[in-house]
Amino acid sequence: MHKNLILGTTIAGAIIAYALKPKKPKTELEAKGVPIPTTPTYLPLQIDGVLHYILSVLAGRDELEFLRAISTEMGNTINLRGFNQDFIIVLDPSSIQHILAKNQPNYEKGPEFQAIFHEFLGSGIFNADGEAWKTQRQLARPHFQTSEFRDAALINRHVDQLIKVIDNHISKSPDAPLDVQELFCRFTLDEASEFLFGETVNALELGNTEFSTAFNYAQSITAWRFRVPLWRYVVPTKQFLREIKKLDTFVYKIIDNAIARQEKRVMEQEQQPGDGKHEMKEGYDTLLDHFLSQRSEHGFDREYLRHMLLNFLLAGRDTTASLLSWTTWKLTQYPDVLAKLKQEIAEVIGPDTVPGYDDIKKLKYQKQVINEVLRLCPPVPFNMRQSVEEDLLPNGYYIPPGTPVSYSAYTTHRLPELWGEDALEFNPDRWGPERVGSIKPFMFVPFHAGPRICLGQNLAYTTAQVTLTRLLQRYDIQAKPGFEPQQVGDIVLFSRNGVEVLIRKKSISKF
Repeated sequence: MHKNLILGTTIAGAIIAYALKPKKPKTELEAKGVPIPTTPTYLPLQIDGVLHYILSVLAGRDELEFLRAISTEMGNTINLRGFNQDFIIVLDPSSIQHILAKNQPNYEKGPEFQAIFHEFLGSGIFNADGEAWKTQRQLARPHFQTSEFRDAALINRHVDQLIKVIDNHISKSPDAPLDVQELFCRFTLDEASEFLFGETVNALELGNTEFSTAFNYAQSITAWRFRVPLWRYVVPTKQFLREIKKLDTFVYKIIDNAIARQEKRVMEQEQQPGDGKHEMKEGYDTLLDHFLSQRSEHGFDREYLRHMLLNFLLAGRDTTASLLSWTTWKLTQYPDVLAKLKQEIAEVIGPDTVPGYDDIKKLKYQKQVINEVLRLCPPVPFNMRQSVEEDLLPNGYYIPPGTPVSYSAYTTHRLPELWGEDALEFNPDRWGPERVGSIKPFMFVPFHAGPRICLGQNLAYTTAQVTLTRLLQRYDIQAKPGFEPQQVGDIVLFSRNGVEVLIRKKSISKF
């Protein structure tokens, strides 16, 4: 994206904002509240602050550490004001609890958030508010509650394919590094698409498919829409819409096939009356089948189903890939943790036993490791809401109506006043019985919290634990000498340059 275009757009946005911003007298609640500290700027309409942020992102600066540095200087409630518009960040657990739980109806995704995601996600659960969100969540919840991945069969099928890809890499290039981030994105795309659609994308086998490439492009453009003022006129649209059309072609074909199967099944049941129940292959129903079973009652059309499926795919695919990628990296940096984890797997699961759902629940230390990765590398590092009406936070700070209010799990998870002087250190023992009691509600929000807490968090834990167990049973992993991942805080926390590791097969005797 050209820097002069960014500069011109920013200045134009500042002029428009200044001209249109209404001046209002203080309300009674505002008079009672405390003004939120605002980041210092030196030019009218905070143009210098806005430009500094955008150009630093374009230059590859770490946005998340940028925010953490500001919070260290200014405290845990900050107003990143620009163009005379408030953009509030809250980091303390009491404020996060207020926004996500205690006064949750007052903090919606909001019209601007929905406009940014509209072409990509439509009115699906990730992008919905109010009754639309409630209905979708109520309909989806039973499927996530009952699909405990019995015997983790679906996950293990895709791990089998993952192992084939890794073995092929080792046989062809045994000393070459492997980008596990790219590999885990393909793996979780296959797993999530089968879980949701009943049909896998086959990204592990085929590489970067048209669907996966379009999906990645749509996410990238959507992330820039959040960053750039007047994004409707600056961020590319034509190519974006072409990629969205590719997603639609793929998803609508799956929906139409599923509808045809359902209609055929209903016809067969009418001809041979029974109890009305049916079984999918291996006794497993997909989320799509779950929604289709309620289509006549709720009037779902093809577009509604498309929105739902892509929303859950975004939520489930990249977040789990991020978790697996950062877990792998952390284990290469902490060989003592890796050795302890391998020992637990050897004692609890065995050297080559394929773990089931009940097996991985016995891996207590592994769960501690994953929680510590989620603390330092939360898959969704930053989340945004918008106030409906004016409000006061528990700490007395005033929130105007219609104002973006965000929280950053990445920064909150690193606050020394919450996590101790070793807050920046990777230490799975903080989740052990001696320390876990000090972790209070809303200190740890990798899956959000309150009514909108992630429906798929159990799926994420299960996938990560099954996959990690089987990979450590089979392989030795080491860091690539001189490699350092460059985290980027887009919609999901990934590394800009991948996560490259050295991976080799191990002998059973070494386990």
